[in-house]
Formats: sequence, C-alpha cells, structure tokens
Amino acid sequence: MAKQSTNDTAIRPLEKVISSMCQRTGYTPDSVFVGMLDYMIGYLNPTTTPEPVEGWKFKPNDTPAFHEMMLLLFDIYLHEIQKRGWYDPFGDLYMALHSGGGGKGQFFTPASVAEVTARVTVGGWSSQEGSHTPFGKRMVINDCAAGSGRMPLAGYVAMLDVMQKEWGWDATQTEARRPYLSCEDLDFNCVKMSAINMAFHGCFGEAVCHDSLCDPDKVRLGYIVNETMWPFPTNVPSIRKESNPMKFVCTRMWALRGNADRKEEPKQTTDRQEPKAVLPLGGESAEVQSSEKKQPQQLTLW
Repeated sequence: MAKQSTNDTAIRPLEKVISSMCQRTGYTPDSVFVGMLDYMIGYLNPTTTPEPVEGWKFKPNDTPAFHEMMLLLFDIYLHEIQKRGWYDPFGDLYMALHSGGGGKGQFFTPASVAEVTARVTVGGWSSQEGSHTPFGKRMVINDCAAGSGRMPLAGYVAMLDVMQKEWGWDATQTEARRPYLSCEDLDFNCVKMSAINMAFHGCFGEAVCHDSLCDPDKVRLGYIVNETMWPFPTNVPSIRKESNPMKFVCTRMWALRGNADRKEEPKQTTDRQEPKAVLPLGGESAEVQSSEKKQPQQLTLW
C-alpha cells in the first residue's frame, strides 16, 4: 500500500486495514487515510445537524471499513495512552503513506524528542495565572506548526505533572485547570490529526489551519475540541468545525499582538519640527486609520 511501513508496531493493525481497503477498492492509501480522518471528525460532530463532509468521494458500502478503522483507533488510544501517557497514532503512519515524508515533505518530531522538549520547556514553570480561553482561564500550550499535535500533547502531559508534583495541586484542582491546547498548521490534514488527537486525550483546545506568519487573523479551517466536556464533564469527546477567526485563542492573540506591534512610540522632536499631537488613550489618527483599516482591531478576550 505504501512505499514504506511504519515502525510503530501499535499502529500496524490500522495500517493493515487501510492496505486491505486499498487493495479491495483501488483507492490510494492517502485518500483512505484522509477519508478516515474526515469520517472520525464527522462522527464526533456534536451538532444536531451535521454538515456533509466536503469532498467526500467514497461509496456507502465503504462506510463499514471506515467505522472499523475508527473502532480500532479507539482501542489503540485506550491501550497506548495508558502505557505511554500520551500517544499520536497518526504521525508515523502519515509519513509512511508518502514517499519522502508527509504530503508536503513533512517529517514529524519523534515522540521521544517531543517528550524531552516538553519536559525541559515546562519544568520549573511557576506562573499559575493562565490565560482566557473559551473553557475558562487556563494555561495555553500553543504550537504554530503543530503537525499531528505531538509537541502540544507532550506539553499537556508535562504540564499536568508540574501542576501535581511541583505546585502540589490535587487531582480535582488539576482537572479543573487542565491546559488548553492551540494547534496551528498550514496543512489541512495536520489540523485534522491534531483535532482527533486532542479529542481522544480529553484536551480542551482548538486546531486551526492558517498561515500564522503572513495571515494569522485568517482561518482556512478550524475546529473547537471537546466543548461537550465543559463546564459539565461528560467523557464524550467532540470536534466541531468553526470558521469564525475570533472563536480561536490563537487568532485573537495574533490580532492583539499585531495591534501592539503597530503602536509607535512617541518620537523626540527638534525645535524645527512640529510635534505631533498626542492622541487620547485608544485614539487613532486619520492617517493610521486609512493605512491600517484592513488590520485587526483591538479585541477583548473572553
């Protein structure tokens, strides 16, 4: 089915199911993989009127195969998260389905490297304040090139350890303030992988497909993850599609940061220069309004 096989033995059963479907139907491994992601996201949609999957090209008799893949993933998540603390079943498989890495030549961070990086980053973290999110005030773990979400997942588990072992929080306090994950990426499929990974790890968060460098306030595709678990814990994961940029922490923060970067410090004047008028707090000159009218405005978070 693929030019190489994943080295992750835990995901081999899923790889075999995908291979079997490809041989039976003639679909490419990549199209089956993406179809599996779309099927799972559609299955976890919490709305009463689910939207049809855009670009869905599979036949009704293909549905049982996708359902089998999803149930197999449920079982893989259950066993591997208990054993490892966190688990990404997609990254290695996604790279195995493409010659030379992922769909755009991506090579995802090895899980061991993600683990070490996360532990070093959050180790000794002292601030307990957190930031405003749609799920209340929480620590926000953000990755602007998240891939399949490995680094945020590793950071999520590492931060839970910090809360309990370094801050002395009990299980109830930790559960009430578990971190919020914000995964950003240019690749549609990476965003889908991140959203599913977050959902099955019980994370509150978002997965956003946009260009965080050039167009950070625009969203090509986005998901809000596990809103069915807050404020009342239900243990039912959910992934809801969202297109409004202001519904995401990362785009709102990019907008706020952009406004801060555009504020100029008052310049010193000489005797021969006319000093510029000092604007009231929050005011703008006509020149600024004209040149920056397309830029995001100052926002208030939740």
